[in-house]
Amino acid sequence: MDEKKKIIQKEETDITTKENSTVTDFEDLYEKASSSELKKSERESSRGEMSKKEISGKKEEKKEETESGKEAVTEIKKDISKKEESSKGEKKDLSEKKEAGEDKNKESDKKEESVRDEKKDADKKTESDKDEKKDSGKKEESDKDSVKKEESDKEDKKDSTEKKESGDDEKKQSHNKDAKENEKKDTSGEEKKTAVSSNAITQSKRIEEAKKAAEQKAMDNTKPKSKKTLWIVLGLAASLLIIVYFAGFIYFSGHFYQDAAINGVNVSGMNKDLAKQTLDNFYKDYVLTIETIDGNQITIDGKDISMQISLRDEFNACFKKQQAYLWFVNMFSPHEFEIGADAKWEDSALSDIFNEMKMLDKKVMVAPKDAYVGVEDGKFTIVKEVLGSTIDRDKFEAAVRDSLSSVMASLVMVEAGCYDLPDIYDTDEELKEELELKNEYAQGEVKLQLDDITLEPGMELYDEVLEKKNDSYEVSQKLVKKYVQSLAKKYNTLDSDRTFTTSFNDKTVKVHGSAFGYELNEEETEKVLYKALTSGKPSTVEVVFDSKGYTLNGENDIGDTYIEVNLSEQKVIAYKNGKKLAEGDCVSGKEAAGHGTCIGLYAIQDKLSPTVLRGEKKPVTKTVTKKKGKKKVKVQETTYEYEYESPVTFWMQFNGGIGLHDAAGWRSTYGGSIYYYSGSHGCVNLPYSLAETLYKNYDIGDPVVVYFWDNENRR
Repeated sequence: MDEKKKIIQKEETDITTKENSTVTDFEDLYEKASSSELKKSERESSRGEMSKKEISGKKEEKKEETESGKEAVTEIKKDISKKEESSKGEKKDLSEKKEAGEDKNKESDKKEESVRDEKKDADKKTESDKDEKKDSGKKEESDKDSVKKEESDKEDKKDSTEKKESGDDEKKQSHNKDAKENEKKDTSGEEKKTAVSSNAITQSKRIEEAKKAAEQKAMDNTKPKSKKTLWIVLGLAASLLIIVYFAGFIYFSGHFYQDAAINGVNVSGMNKDLAKQTLDNFYKDYVLTIETIDGNQITIDGKDISMQISLRDEFNACFKKQQAYLWFVNMFSPHEFEIGADAKWEDSALSDIFNEMKMLDKKVMVAPKDAYVGVEDGKFTIVKEVLGSTIDRDKFEAAVRDSLSSVMASLVMVEAGCYDLPDIYDTDEELKEELELKNEYAQGEVKLQLDDITLEPGMELYDEVLEKKNDSYEVSQKLVKKYVQSLAKKYNTLDSDRTFTTSFNDKTVKVHGSAFGYELNEEETEKVLYKALTSGKPSTVEVVFDSKGYTLNGENDIGDTYIEVNLSEQKVIAYKNGKKLAEGDCVSGKEAAGHGTCIGLYAIQDKLSPTVLRGEKKPVTKTVTKKKGKKKVKVQETTYEYEYESPVTFWMQFNGGIGLHDAAGWRSTYGGSIYYYSGSHGCVNLPYSLAETLYKNYDIGDPVVVYFWDNENRR
């Protein structure tokens, strides 16, 4: 810093010297002009012939010269004051740069010294001007004496008129001469001012050039010093780091880090005494907190098991484990310490607490499940494992006793190994590989068309039929067959019971569909499905049925178009597309003779109009008279005849020889209990109009539901 100041002072001295030389030039110029005029006036005053008027003119001329000199000095002062103001501005800029640490402070100091020197020179100039004024005054006094002498001479020559006239002429000539000389003085003053201004401009340029040279020199001088400053700063920083390191080392040799715990109790930033006090206070109201796998917490209060705790003094060992010499690294990590303690409790009380824990009841435990590659939303994915909640009671109780012995604040059951956990997690690499291989079939999605429904199983279908062989997965024919069997089990309805909601107060009954329903042809379906799965292309497979019901949509395969026969109420109700079409009484099979109408779910098998209903052919033995020769002989003859023959107009068969038909030829009354003693051979007899309506609106394949309310107690 001293060297910088010296450089600045030197440069300021140079600039001041240049400025002083400029001011000196101005003064010399002025002095030369003044001295030349003074010498000229002295020569003229020495002449004896000069008249009073001429002397007076000389006086005025000298005064003007003095004033001209003053004006020149004033101009110089103004120029100096301007330079002083500019130097003050530069000084202000330099002081600001000094505060910012810049080297331009040198120039500011130089400017200040330059201004001071200029002030001194100006003062000297002013004093010299005063001296010149004094000399001028003396000359004026001598001129006055000469004027007095001339006046006395004039008084002696008053009588001479010619002399007066000549004196007047001389006065006029002197006056004209004074005017001419004044004009010359004004011109010379202007020339002097121009010279001063020109010299001031030249001086300004010199100062500017000196300023630039000083700045360049300062920059050159500061380059090596900036490196030295950098080393000083680095040294200070290193010293500070060393001080901070040892301060941290000393502090953390007797204090715990900010994230430290002893036996699960937070002791962050504490020294030995405060940590011991904190632990002692904790153990007075000691509670063991147990965290389950689902995040719930269970507590065991030390008071409930009469627990007594005596803490050991092992704090210094904890400080050593803390490794204070690495405090700048270790302080940002959590630290768990354990201090031994002697703990006692009533084990019988602890056993009672175990027996009261609901989570140890096997009935509420959920078994764990391994992660696997499955299907979600129709796509292959890794299905996350299920942790479950199955607790190994022996491990749990042992972990609790260990925690109590160590006087731990908490026990995390998962970390302690108290649960039965899955063996395979969703991060398993083999699962990821399996997922990748199975996704190769994603482009060959197969749909299934089952009568009036379409199944879009997506990758669920492939998940059922893919089998691993070597390092890849292939469609297994065996698994395809198994899948088709599962379809048949789900969608086959033939020869199975249905739950049917009746038209009578929505009462439900069960009906067995031995002659109505769906039956899948498994063999044919297996062939077409396997072919589609191995093609690698998207396709739709038509599932093959040997028998079909009405629909696979809805509650059952009966649908909303059917004929309902209620044998208990002797009523027939017909529905078409969910709307009631017709309703009326009927007469069913004769129960007393064992010809009751069979219950169940059927379908219309045949329709005829008109036709003759005939019963079975049975052998009939009759005595007939036949001619034997010329004589007539009675003999026994057996023939096969229909049990009955009944002509009807509308016939709808639904169960072999049983059907719905009109009985207008032999019945006039329907409903009630007629069926029991005077019923049919099993058919459902209908009034003509009802039979006609059914015949015209129902086709072969439409379902017929026949039921009793209470078939088990049927008479």
